[in-house]
Amino acid sequence: MLARATGKPDDSAARKDKRLRALYRRELQNNIQLSAGVVAVGAVFAAAVALLSKDTGGFAFLNLPVIILAVVLGRLVRHDGRHYVIGIGMVVGLLPALDSVAAVAMVAPSAALAIGGVALVPLAFAVFLPLDYRPHVTWLIIVDSIYLAFTLMMVVPTGVLHTNDATRPGSVLAAAALGTIVSVIANNIERRRRGVMNGQLLAVRGLYARMKEHEQDLRRQDEFLFMQQETLVVQQAELLRLNEELETIARIDALTGLGNRLRLNEDLASLAGRIERHGGKAGLLLLDLDRFKRVNDLSGHLAGDAALKGVADMLRRTSRVGDGLYRYGGEEFLIILHDCDETVLRTAGQRYVSAIESAGMRHPDNPPYGVVTTSAGAVEFSQANCTDIDSALHDADEALYVAKAKGRNRLELASFPPRPAFSMDRERAAS
Repeated sequence: MLARATGKPDDSAARKDKRLRALYRRELQNNIQLSAGVVAVGAVFAAAVALLSKDTGGFAFLNLPVIILAVVLGRLVRHDGRHYVIGIGMVVGLLPALDSVAAVAMVAPSAALAIGGVALVPLAFAVFLPLDYRPHVTWLIIVDSIYLAFTLMMVVPTGVLHTNDATRPGSVLAAAALGTIVSVIANNIERRRRGVMNGQLLAVRGLYARMKEHEQDLRRQDEFLFMQQETLVVQQAELLRLNEELETIARIDALTGLGNRLRLNEDLASLAGRIERHGGKAGLLLLDLDRFKRVNDLSGHLAGDAALKGVADMLRRTSRVGDGLYRYGGEEFLIILHDCDETVLRTAGQRYVSAIESAGMRHPDNPPYGVVTTSAGAVEFSQANCTDIDSALHDADEALYVAKAKGRNRLELASFPPRPAFSMDRERAAS
């Protein structure tokens, strides 16, 4: 499953992996240290056997340098030899070969001792196994060359050197062949074991790398989603702000900037509800510009729009804090005056009428004034009429056209005595 997940690793991938090389180097250091111990023990055993024999004392003293060198190499490879581990291992592997050659040379009567000394070779090298095939073959060639050279030195072209030593060349060659075969088999087994281990380790490493990449992808996705969420929050806030602006714009007259009929209806409903529940009074002041149609006819609609803007600006300047200003329609404006009785309503209404006249906006056909003027009708808004807003507005409209009938540029309150009827259509047409 791991191999399928990460691909089949090869030897080159294992050699390039720094962690695997470090792992095998530490394993090789341990193996060489163990091999050096085996060689030292074998040399000590061979020396002990030699000391027990009266004819082999020299061989016992010859083993002393082998023992010392094996111990020194074992400690060296453990502490300071990690960069030369293969070379040190080869030297450790050659020690039993040299020792066995010396045994065969010095202990002529005992071929069994020669075979026993040479038997240390496969034991030592079966533990010390190089990582690659080439160093292993190189070491075998060196060891077999030593035994072959020794054998050629013992045998002359005419035959065996002397009959008592006839078994020694055969023993040496047999031990060398045995050591070579055992070492090759052990090395192949170890290489296969390491190949499997390489595959598993590299597969796990690759799977871990893919998991890390997947984790990074998930983290990037989380960051992207978080950014998207922040963007949505900002967009939602902007949408709410735009909706509020649209609601505000929907309640503002585009030309004058005053409240429009929608805003007026909402404010009137709110005012009526408050007065009905808690009492109080307010004033409704309805203004209509005098003969405004003549401005459009004689000076054009742009001049008419400018006059409407000027009137709206004058209303803003004249109004009290809290008064509501609205464009009622066409050239008509409506003002809501809060906390206002009839006396305050009359004073405030007259102030608005006078302010528009004093603005001095030229009118081409509004005699005798020659400037833009307005007629106004006002009605007191209280618990008596707050339940019928349309009737209150109608009363203000009736008062407005009474002001038109009396000569314009004036204010009339809706609380007047009954008056003769007159034609509203005719008066509206003449306004």
